[in-house]
Amino acid sequence: MLERLLAWLRGDVSASALDRERNRCVDAYDLVEQLPNGAARAAAWAAFALQTYADKLVAAAAAPPYVPEETVALALASYRLAADCLEVARNGGGVVPPAPPRWRTPVRSHDQLVGMRQALDALHTYLAFELHDEHAPELARLDARRSAVDGFWIEHAPPEIRGAIGDALVVGIDEAYALGRRLFETGES
Repeated sequence: MLERLLAWLRGDVSASALDRERNRCVDAYDLVEQLPNGAARAAAWAAFALQTYADKLVAAAAAPPYVPEETVALALASYRLAADCLEVARNGGGVVPPAPPRWRTPVRSHDQLVGMRQALDALHTYLAFELHDEHAPELARLDARRSAVDGFWIEHAPPEIRGAIGDALVVGIDEAYALGRRLFETGES
């Protein structure tokens, strides 16, 4: 009961409030594996990346099953975009967003940074498995982003450092998202 009261006072939301939107795009994890390279797979990759991003953010919440309001807003936006991308992958037509949704404020909490870092690691791992040697330079750029984050990372970072870490993670996630879309659409993987 106390946990619920504290969550309410902070403006946190129950993670179960995200289930409806999350369930609309849960097929993203499988569909990206099933499609051949082309526009549909690029859209499925976008859905996969957005779903992964949202799932990692929610999972990193410090007080499960409650998630901070700002994290919920970004996760909901990601889930909704992922569902839209799944529709494009399945039926053609429609628009795939050029990048994942943006945070409303420039400084992330430690838990948000953890979720973002886990998302970047997951996207990097997927791409590393899919890409061939000729794409080593592109993968190396993602590795450099991850290294920059590691260079800034400290457990109880002040806001200035968390801002820099968040910026590096946003750029890395954007680059992974765009790289997958381009490679899967053109069939270069």
